[in-house]
Amino acid sequence: MITSTMIDQYNLKSLPADVYKNSEIHYFKNGDIITSSEENQTQKRLLLLLQGRAKVIFLSNDGESTLLEFLNRNDWIGELELVGVTTSYKQVVSLGSSVCLAIPQAIVTKYLINDVAFLQQFNHYLANKIIKRTDLMLTAKAYSFKERLATFMLNDAYNSEYSEPHRLVMEYLGISYRHLLYTYNQLVDEGFIDKIGRNKYKLNMQRIESLSITATTSDHAELQ
Repeated sequence: MITSTMIDQYNLKSLPADVYKNSEIHYFKNGDIITSSEENQTQKRLLLLLQGRAKVIFLSNDGESTLLEFLNRNDWIGELELVGVTTSYKQVVSLGSSVCLAIPQAIVTKYLINDVAFLQQFNHYLANKIIKRTDLMLTAKAYSFKERLATFMLNDAYNSEYSEPHRLVMEYLGISYRHLLYTYNQLVDEGFIDKIGRNKYKLNMQRIESLSITATTSDHAELQ
């Protein structure tokens, strides 16, 4: 059961009180699997990311993984299943420490599925998610690969450290192996990152944040 202290701590006031009475707060460490498609078949629930970050990974039949998206605070997990869409096999993995509100499917059906205020808010969330994915595709044309890679590394890093398989990064950012390695080396030479192991880097946070797309967008806005 969720206490009033938890409701205040995580600013949980937008859902009906009965939802909190029958839901739980779950805590995850870096690398923990928050949920998976397989788990959601047997233990159906809707999750809300209250604190921290996560990434969604698609797992193919041959064991290869593909990064689909990053999740941040107030992102829903399992929202497609809520509207009756069956998705391919995925895992949601915690990036650093994270906290989720876990709402059992029975509670969703009883208190939320016909709640007009919730559905309006939920539809707004889904629409914004589509817009963000469209913006991500446009970003590939508007910014250099170095800026895109810097942004990706910031999103993926934990404790200023970053490590992802080359193939996963290549697929997510749509870049060749040669260009990826060249850009990693360029970032090292320019002092944005330090190589600390095989395919593992330490980020100079202040410097690489200045290179990220968020910083670049802010600079453009100030000029307008």
